[in-house]
Amino acid sequence: MKKSAFTMIELIFVIVIIGILASVAIPKFLGVKDRAKKTAEIATMSAVATAIDGAHGEWSINEGDFRWGNNQDSSIHPLNSAGYPDNLSENGLTFGAILRSTTNSNKFQKVYENNSSDFTYSIFTGPASNAMNGAKYDKNAKNSDISGKPDRNDYWIYASYINPNKICKETYSNKVLHSGDILLIDVNGTTPTSYNNISISCN
Repeated sequence: MKKSAFTMIELIFVIVIIGILASVAIPKFLGVKDRAKKTAEIATMSAVATAIDGAHGEWSINEGDFRWGNNQDSSIHPLNSAGYPDNLSENGLTFGAILRSTTNSNKFQKVYENNSSDFTYSIFTGPASNAMNGAKYDKNAKNSDISGKPDRNDYWIYASYINPNKICKETYSNKVLHSGDILLIDVNGTTPTSYNNISISCN
């Protein structure tokens, strides 16, 4: 009987084809994962911004005690003098005080906060902007950065209070901040961000 089998050349040829397919497919798969992180982060922060505006709306129309965010009692968890929450966390979740759905809340963290007589602000990162395992830099984009999409050296700034009589700017982006603003600060290039160097200047 004649036995048929793969020759060594055929096996090598198959292995080479599998290697080529893997080298094309794996980066595309990793890109999908990073795009999902960015989409989830932007969606969650949009929900946070909406919830913050909702809390401010309750503060604007109520004179006595009221409930805001995720069932927060204003007599126990009051809003600041501008009508915004300084602390967004509750029950160990970064946005537990304002988001009823906490599915993605545990993927976010507050990495820095600062306050003075002119401002109170917090810095947050999420699944895409996490410094350790966030979204990778896009090598095909200018400065390895896609504007408006978070990656591992970007961050979100939440200005819970800004002195209404002054013009206050976030020093990296030079963006003017108002009480209640929550903005993505898109850091150019791939330099890691030192959160201690983030600041607001007022005049």
